[in-house]
Amino acid sequence: MCYHTSLVTDAPTLEKRFNASLSDESTCRPAYHASAFGFPAWPILTRQEPGRFQAIRWGLIPRWVRSADDADQIRAKTINARAETIFEKPSFRTAAQKGQRCLIPMTGFYEWHTIGSKKYPFYISTTDQPIFSVVLLCDEWPDSETGELTATYTLLTTDANPLLAAIHNTKKRMPCLLTPEAEQAWLHENLDEKQTLELLATPYPADRMHSHSISKRITSRSEPSDAPEVLEPFNYPELANKTSLFAY
Repeated sequence: MCYHTSLVTDAPTLEKRFNASLSDESTCRPAYHASAFGFPAWPILTRQEPGRFQAIRWGLIPRWVRSADDADQIRAKTINARAETIFEKPSFRTAAQKGQRCLIPMTGFYEWHTIGSKKYPFYISTTDQPIFSVVLLCDEWPDSETGELTATYTLLTTDANPLLAAIHNTKKRMPCLLTPEAEQAWLHENLDEKQTLELLATPYPADRMHSHSISKRITSRSEPSDAPEVLEPFNYPELANKTSLFAY
């Protein structure tokens, strides 16, 4: 699964990369580490408006949720969605059927490798794209009490490629990263259910990705994790013989 991400860039670079404008540049401040459980607002591109970034919050709230209390409870369970079942699960089915396809820009994400009872954090990025994108589904939840529409998203995951399977060795899942060609199709083409699932079933090539272990500062309560230092490589003796975790 994917609950921790980074986006370290500036507004002009992001706008040029996606040929899209930022209406509020404050949504593009460097994010060295963001946790999904903080339900952060992130610059998102939607299929409906692919030329404009919108600040949308993580944790999808389906339209059928009735109250704000229910919305708060369900969004912690809809941070990720398995790509294989988005047309089946009630929380995601409507957004998938309506083609409410979106993408999130990242410069990296985090996963944990497990040995026994211990977990070791890794930072993963792509070698062919300084800024890459990951597949989302978005929805708008109407608050029946205030009438306000809240835009939210879920991040889609697929079976891990060999590199991520070695790192994320308990779940063997990874985010649905997009190649430039798939990115174009996801945002601009009319995909039916079969075409959508075929696109999502192809994991990003392992030989176009990089990983390195990082310190456990990312989960520290005494030091801020949203800082450049969280990205720095950190070596663990326990991982010395696990070369498959660092390159493929």
